Amino acid sequence: MKDDGTVDDVVVGAPAWDAGLGPGMKLVAVGGRAWTPDLLPEAIRAAAVSTAPIELTVQQVDVLKTFRVTYHGGERFPHLERDAARPDLLSAILAPIAR
Repeated sequence: MKDDGTVDDVVVGAPAWDAGLGPGMKLVAVGGRAWTPDLLPEAIRAAAVSTAPIELTVQQVDVLKTFRVTYHGGERFPHLERDAARPDLLSAILAPIAR
């Protein structure tokens, strides 16, 4: 998502995709409240302890539509972890070239 609330990309098969959200839509409200950058993470945290879907109102061109995203997994922050069972290719790539 961009800083202005525009959906940049949606992962196929993810809850937002299943709800009908797509790239180019602009988020204008979360749970009936006007969108701010802090509001969506707040709604995701609240959904982790609730059974209600996250309600997102989006604008696509001149049409407003509300989508209900069924997601209760809380916030997720992807990160890389080293797999000791595999060769460390990244260190070799990043190593300085000796002269």
